[in-house]
Amino acid sequence: MTHDDLREELSRRSPGQWELYRKSAESRERETSLALARESWSREEGWAARWWEAGAPRFAAASSASDLSRALSEAARVDVAPQDPPEWPDRTTDAPEPPPVDAPPDFFETLAREVSSISRGEAQLAGLFLRRGQARERIVNAAGLDVTQSLSAFHGVATTVARRGASAHEVRVPFFAGDGGLDTLARRLADAATLPLSDRPAPMAQGQWLLDPSVGAALLSGIAPLFSTERLPRWVVKARLAATAVRVADDASADAAFDGEGVPTRRVLLVEDGALAGRLYDLSSARQAGRRSTGHGTRPSFRMPPRAAARRIFFEAAAPSPAADLLAGVRRGLFASALTAPARVDLEADRYEIEFTGIAILAGRAQGPVAGARVSGRVSELLRRISGVSADLQFFPMPLPVGSPTLLVERATFS
Repeated sequence: MTHDDLREELSRRSPGQWELYRKSAESRERETSLALARESWSREEGWAARWWEAGAPRFAAASSASDLSRALSEAARVDVAPQDPPEWPDRTTDAPEPPPVDAPPDFFETLAREVSSISRGEAQLAGLFLRRGQARERIVNAAGLDVTQSLSAFHGVATTVARRGASAHEVRVPFFAGDGGLDTLARRLADAATLPLSDRPAPMAQGQWLLDPSVGAALLSGIAPLFSTERLPRWVVKARLAATAVRVADDASADAAFDGEGVPTRRVLLVEDGALAGRLYDLSSARQAGRRSTGHGTRPSFRMPPRAAARRIFFEAAAPSPAADLLAGVRRGLFASALTAPARVDLEADRYEIEFTGIAILAGRAQGPVAGARVSGRVSELLRRISGVSADLQFFPMPLPVGSPTLLVERATFS
């Protein structure tokens, strides 16, 4: 069974209303610790088809062309609710075969020295996992689309342990390799591991709240589904979603030329001057809304049909402030340096809860570590209280790339 055979079979089943997706991926991994050094290599092949039969959408996926052919018949027997087909894109592009994937570099010792130096010996890098991979995608459809692209990624997870007396604390921090440099990563690891050992609670019940880029990104990751949902929560006021200092955009053009349905990638401004300015659509959601796809048909796995979602979303500002200026503007508050639990966001209920470790700030100066604090409340109020956005934008794997600079929230309640 070949690629052309599958195209012919789909054309027989659904003349003019089908899509065929193929993905081949390769990755190399390096796992290093004080007692272990191991490398591995893996490959993946994925095939998926989407077509309309008897007025209803069908989807099938398999790890080979022959298996997909058999899966087509099985999927056609499943009862599915009727739905109008999308307006298929029609363009052709090609991309050269990428070179073989190189093994991730070995920078365990360098990063370990940085962590130990910054923490004054209290924190130790315990493990480092790195994955470098690439994928090649081809998407064809009945409208004449035939596009190919190559994708690459390099990310990792660092594990750090800090000890102070009889107390110890371990953290695992995901990161994009090469973003921000090893010194930035080392400082983030040292702070996340050592600050919780201070045993000092939040010294104030209310104040300003300064968010490290990693904490801001975690917050935005929880809010991101708001921009692709079919129905906005009742609390959303489009003209006043956030403070005027806030801008949110999604732009994956640096990662890929088109999305998982062959629609060209472009920048989409989602929030401007605090107002909801745009939405994210794939082909199906665009058809239902009477819009055009924004190039946000995502495929978390070839085994899943495309869905509308953010691809590289981030906070930004039309006139960002230096991070040092935001710090100097904190009269009395807390700096959230790292999360101590996953950020919890319930968009339907308009609620959030963030637990973090950080530093107390008084008149723009650090007053000492805070082992742990919690902020909870309404998402709507939090977004409208962001009074400052810095220019130090950084991205984090969550698992899609989510970016944030340092953020200043004018008022928060700590516990």
